[in-house]
Amino acid sequence: MTDGDTRDTASPSWDRRAGVPKRPGETLCCFDPAREVIVTGNLLLWSWSADYDTATKRRKKAVKFADITSQFVKSGDHPAIGAGNIIAFREAVDREFGSDEDNRPFVFYDHGKCAVVNYPNAVRFELVPKIAGVGRRFGLNASEF
Repeated sequence: MTDGDTRDTASPSWDRRAGVPKRPGETLCCFDPAREVIVTGNLLLWSWSADYDTATKRRKKAVKFADITSQFVKSGDHPAIGAGNIIAFREAVDREFGSDEDNRPFVFYDHGKCAVVNYPNAVRFELVPKIAGVGRRFGLNASEF
């Protein structure tokens, strides 16, 4: 900004970092190459509800894992998500990966009848099959988002 510039940079419609005006409702994102960028993924683990517990019922309702995951992301639930044994699943995950949450490569979120595991992309191909395998022992489905 120069001395003769009369733009109101204190206004919420001005993004100081980028030096450009922004429209209401628009979010501007800046990349700082000095900071490490960590891309993460999520794994949703759940069991089928009574209304979706057979392949025939699922075909009739034309439900797909992507539909369930998408609605879970938006609302935190889907009718196909039943009450899974998340407590026992969590205990098995703690036994396999250790219970020190600060020193394992993921974060476990208990959502009551389902769970979400958040992990850095760097460990995805090693971790997701292991977590999903533990989930299968408890009758849980797994889908990434």
